[in-house]
Amino acid sequence: MTLENLERQLQSLEKGSRFILRDDLYDLTELEQILEKAAARKLKIALLDTGMIPPEKFEPLTRYRFSLYTSVSVRTDWQEFRRLSLLLRPRNCRLLCWLGGDLKDEAPILSEVDIFDAIIASNRERKPVFNQLLRLAEEASRADTCFVYYHHGNMEENLIELGLKNCYLHVSNRDFEEEAEIMLLDWLKEFKKKGGRLLVHVDRVQSFRFLKLLSRNGAFLIFNLPPLEPDSQLYGLLTAWKKKKISELAYYLYKEVMA
Repeated sequence: MTLENLERQLQSLEKGSRFILRDDLYDLTELEQILEKAAARKLKIALLDTGMIPPEKFEPLTRYRFSLYTSVSVRTDWQEFRRLSLLLRPRNCRLLCWLGGDLKDEAPILSEVDIFDAIIASNRERKPVFNQLLRLAEEASRADTCFVYYHHGNMEENLIELGLKNCYLHVSNRDFEEEAEIMLLDWLKEFKKKGGRLLVHVDRVQSFRFLKLLSRNGAFLIFNLPPLEPDSQLYGLLTAWKKKKISELAYYLYKEVMA
């Protein structure tokens, strides 16, 4: 997309909207112009880090607020994360890191979670070592950092241990078995006690009673359903939850997607 077309697209967005952009599609001067336009429109820019720009080159961009989404796969030198953190976070620009694959026991991120605003992990492609997830959750709960984990597949009892302060656990009701109701209510009690948050992606129609119970007990419901009958109880619940907001640090890029 040309810079001119992109600027027209930004102009068409409502104030407060979020716009996702790769950092390798434009040069630094153009990126600065885009951020300036976004700031004037009060838009939120999520910039995807490709690892192509050295940390220090981001400095001119920090005149404007944006969130940088990086990952351990695009930057292999841990010092670059430290430099990015020192540059971005004091200027109110957020730094979020996606974890891919297994971590070594001595991986720096296990002891330096505080250089990020959020750390995100998922078992979609590969199951992480649970003890490493728990350590990340524990470190995040002690720091000013969010830990986000997307769990795909059957509910596992030990996931309750991740419900700590600053921690967000995403699950989909596609994976709920018959006994999941009791387990989830136990999780919600524990999460509420310790300060964590359970986010349930409603990807299939389920009983209103069950979903209302989750809602009342502290789950954050994210609906991804086909059109419902407007006069149904489930439609009313969906409409109420569509209006609720949660920090961008609680999910990876798109709230509705199980990453």
